[in-house]
Amino acid sequence: MVRSLYSGISGLRNHQVSMDVTGNNIANVNTVGFKCGRVTFEESMAQLLQGATRPAGNAGGTNPLQIGLGMSVGSIDQILTQGNLQTTGQITDLALEGKAYFAFSNGQGTFYSRNGGLQLDSFGRLVSPTNGFTLQGIMADSDGTYPAGNSIGDITIPYGQKAPANATTEIRFASNLDSDSEGLGTITHTNRYITQAQEYSTLTELYDQNGNDLGIQVGDDIVISIAGADSTRVNVADGMSMADLAAEVQAYLWNATGSNLISVNATNGDLTIDTSMDPGVSINGLQISSSRPGSNSYVSNAFSFPATISGNYSVTGLRIPARETDLLSDIFDSNGHPLGLEPGDVISINGAVGGSTIPTTSAVYDDPDPSNTSSIRSLADLLNHIQNAFSLPETDGTIYDNPSVSVNLANTDDDRLPDGAIVIRGQAEEAFAITNLSISASNSNNDTPAPTRFNANNTLTEIQTARDTAVHSTSIVVYDESGDAHTVTTTFTHSGQPNEWLWEITTESGEAILGGNRGRITFGQDGSPSAFSFDDNSTAFRFDPMNGSNVVSINLDVGSPGAFDGITQFRSESTTAAREQDGYPMGKLQEISIDEKGEITGIYSNGVSNSIAMIYVAEFNNPAGLMKVGDSMYSVSNNSGSAVLLRPGIGSTTKIKPGALEMSNVDLATEFTNMITTQRGYQANARVITSSDNMLQELVQLVR
Repeated sequence: MVRSLYSGISGLRNHQVSMDVTGNNIANVNTVGFKCGRVTFEESMAQLLQGATRPAGNAGGTNPLQIGLGMSVGSIDQILTQGNLQTTGQITDLALEGKAYFAFSNGQGTFYSRNGGLQLDSFGRLVSPTNGFTLQGIMADSDGTYPAGNSIGDITIPYGQKAPANATTEIRFASNLDSDSEGLGTITHTNRYITQAQEYSTLTELYDQNGNDLGIQVGDDIVISIAGADSTRVNVADGMSMADLAAEVQAYLWNATGSNLISVNATNGDLTIDTSMDPGVSINGLQISSSRPGSNSYVSNAFSFPATISGNYSVTGLRIPARETDLLSDIFDSNGHPLGLEPGDVISINGAVGGSTIPTTSAVYDDPDPSNTSSIRSLADLLNHIQNAFSLPETDGTIYDNPSVSVNLANTDDDRLPDGAIVIRGQAEEAFAITNLSISASNSNNDTPAPTRFNANNTLTEIQTARDTAVHSTSIVVYDESGDAHTVTTTFTHSGQPNEWLWEITTESGEAILGGNRGRITFGQDGSPSAFSFDDNSTAFRFDPMNGSNVVSINLDVGSPGAFDGITQFRSESTTAAREQDGYPMGKLQEISIDEKGEITGIYSNGVSNSIAMIYVAEFNNPAGLMKVGDSMYSVSNNSGSAVLLRPGIGSTTKIKPGALEMSNVDLATEFTNMITTQRGYQANARVITSSDNMLQELVQLVR
């Protein structure tokens, strides 16, 4: 009977312990980094009333008879599950995501905590605000490095610390220079002039009498045929002339007719067929055509023959683009009409260069007076007249060395210029732009003909407008060793050569440039820089700050061949800039930042960022074995294992979350449930005591 009393008492006492743990959990529901506890019970001693017996014979064995003597507390465990993170925005608030602990020192020992709500003390140390213990880690040297052998100790934020100035040693350029940036001159042209074809005129330059291009090209087949005989095809070779065609036609006719007395020639550009040497021969249905569909109709019409040729017949009216040596009296306008010029007409040139109007320049066409050497008779005379009027040099000044005034020759590559047209090219830059140009002739009398077609054929078409050479500048501030700032400006100017730019560096404040301030940069076909050179064979830009500091030597990084992280040259707007330089003035520590790996970085007033310290965290083999010492701190116990200090996120899997705190891992729903079960257990044990007491009273009252 008394045994039940003591069992009830143990139940009361130990359920009270459980209630104490539950109450502590609930009390710390808002404590930063708190880990809740859990009580486990175990059965206490048992009194043996009868031992167990083994089976004997046919009888079975018996179990032991034992009476338990109550219960006791088996353990009070720490539940180390991760608490939720609460964002605070305070840079010195740190939360741990993982199983490690912050390490703190009070100068005599090391303690550990999950509470990362830190503050700065008057010495700049990161401390726990509840007790002033200092956070542990490794401090960096003044240059932000961590030499081997640095020991773990107090972390101090040296606000007001100065970062020394650093002289610039490199400027890095990036972005693009427009590939279409060379200076351009005015290019304008008249309509086409044509003249009578000759026997040496090539087939590819032929026009009909109305100025239509026959369109014959190298590689075409000229088809020759007559009635009653097979046709032949003559492949057009480069340089094949009218005389060559005449020879091919004659050979065909000899073979097709059987008469070698037929004569075919191209005298003065007229294709003449003569059968008079063999009166018995007539040519029926002669046709000359082209295998090219686009030109066949023009060729057939230009070489049109009667149904029967007997005697002599000539195809006339074939034209070719005019040449400089042609007389104006021998050339036609683009439609094959005479120009309407007559001796004594006055040809005048008007216009402006760079916005300044030139004086009207006039000359007489085919002046009867032989002493007038300025009289215009040929196209060459007209070209000289135009060149002199605008005071143009012999060539346009480009790498192509084009004549300033010329007649565009037949079969040239520039499709913008009509063959036989007068082409006028001004010098590059807007200062030499040719505008308001006119070439006109006035009738020397009021009689016919009038130079109307000459004037109409000189209607000018501008295919290129003058523009200035592209110039692009970019500036950047660099520093000498004392931290003084110097503005340097790099100017890029297109050289006029394809893919080549000139560059020059200037300063603004009286610095003495010692060398390396001019050079060239060329680009490959892929748009990346292929070469970067200095005019004085330097390897760097050098200047004297003129303030007592040492000479500053700066490497210029414009990129490398095949790479596109520096300056490029593409057909796009020029945006090149001096993006970066590695110098800076003296600065003071203003702010700090902390990353997940525990590195504390200082941000200085000069924009420099340097590492200040690295926070270390402690890991234990059995963190549940740590001993609470108050203020949310733990100390090492015999069963926790020694602390191992590691870099978060590197040596340890635990990471630091700056600007946040770890909340308590107490679950109120669980705690309230535990409180109910603990209360019921307590009540039941109290009933055991009162029931045992009633039974003892009945026992005592057996004797009255």
